[in-house]
Amino acid sequence: MTSESLKLYKLIILYFLSKAKQDITNAILSDFILEHGYTDYFSIQETLTALTEDNMIQANQTHTTCYYTITDKGWETLNFFVSQLPTDTIRQIDEYLAKHKIQIVEDTSIRTDYTKITSDEYLVRGTIMERGSTLMEVALSVPSEESAIDICKRFKSKSDDIYSYLLRTLSKD
Repeated sequence: MTSESLKLYKLIILYFLSKAKQDITNAILSDFILEHGYTDYFSIQETLTALTEDNMIQANQTHTTCYYTITDKGWETLNFFVSQLPTDTIRQIDEYLAKHKIQIVEDTSIRTDYTKITSDEYLVRGTIMERGSTLMEVALSVPSEESAIDICKRFKSKSDDIYSYLLRTLSKD
């Protein structure tokens, strides 16, 4: 990867994150870059690592997903170099975000993760996010990793019901 292509990939990712205005998954970033043929998957991962190490983006890793957000240093860098990002690329990013907005919100608003506490105990966390703010977070202790994985999957598919139930139950006088 040449220094010019690395600079382009960095600017694409920084611009994408700045326009998304929320945490974006590795899968979403990769989908856009691969769909438009900018580079291959391994170069994307190398670029994300470089941006993270340079503190231009922040990574939040769960067991299944990595979420990225632009940092203040990333904003400064983008503002300085954005004129070097081709207008066609800017248009493609803007169109992709507009076209996939609903799917991006759905993919990033429900988060789950689990942590091993002891040899026979796992803490599962399920979070519902909206525009970067936490609406609800639930933590459960379970006896096995299999249970933790299963609860993570079920939380994603039943988050609306769980949120409604808790809000309704806790709001009653």
